[in-house]
Amino acid sequence: MTATPPPRAPMQAAEFLSGQEITTTDCRRCGTQIAGINGRYSCSACGWVNDWSEGHTDLPTADDDTAA
Repeated sequence: MTATPPPRAPMQAAEFLSGQEITTTDCRRCGTQIAGINGRYSCSACGWVNDWSEGHTDLPTADDDTAA
């Protein structure tokens, strides 16, 4: 049985997604062009990952999680 999402779930999802930006760069290790979200990247070719602090936006905190 699948749980029915609360009525506000679609609005909350749309609000969250509106703040996300797909960004691209070249992998610092192998040069493959990669895409990420808000400046956070992971290369599927070689496994390189940039540090979370290099992103373009602050990450959400536990207080931002209204479902918890």
